[in-house]
Amino acid sequence: MATQLLNADAALVTIQDLLGHSKITTTQCYCRVSNLKVQRDYYKAIDIVLQRTLPIGENAFETVKRG
Repeated sequence: MATQLLNADAALVTIQDLLGHSKITTTQCYCRVSNLKVQRDYYKAIDIVLQRTLPIGENAFETVKRG
């Protein structure tokens, strides 16, 4: 259950509360990150990085601002 929740983007502290663990390290023992979650997190982070590195005028905010 812990792994399924983690792979569905549940916060580790939420899983800790659901399982009734007093220590987060206990919860971590029951959670295994799947490659799919790692891949999703990577692409989400890369999208943010790319948005920050676009030249002015190439992102949606600048287009709306000028338009």
